[in-house]
Amino acid sequence: MIREARERGSYEASQNINEENELCSGVFWVITDDSEARDYKLLIFEIPCDAYGNHRGTHRIPLNSKNEKTYNHKRLWEDEIKNNSSHRPYNKKAFDYYPRGRVEIANNRAIIYLNPNINGVDIVSQIKLKFGISTHNIPDVHVIADNSIHYQCWMDRA
Repeated sequence: MIREARERGSYEASQNINEENELCSGVFWVITDDSEARDYKLLIFEIPCDAYGNHRGTHRIPLNSKNEKTYNHKRLWEDEIKNNSSHRPYNKKAFDYYPRGRVEIANNRAIIYLNPNINGVDIVSQIKLKFGISTHNIPDVHVIADNSIHYQCWMDRA
């Protein structure tokens, strides 16, 4: 499990760089081979939206979920990460190797679903920052450490 307070760590935005930290939904991975996740990269794919989850603007990568309203982790990994040389060496791993999660925005509320191993203050703060979630635009934020098989990663199988 991640320590609650951690001084080290880094993040990197992926294809859709949220420079202005506008409100977004989307998916993410925490790229780490360290069971304490002291050193990590945050790989994110955002979908600009309003506080009610309505998409705004455009996004470079087509939405690939069944309902075409968000991203599917597995499809996104296969289509964008595995075939992109800028994502070496982690693009050699399966989509479910690294811990991952999702940000959903609807009805003036944000829900962050994530693997329990990455449910630490530092990582959750970085996720909120990169997805533009603050008390000014979303007063109701829930973090759900999802221990289901859906979000399992190498840490759960070790």
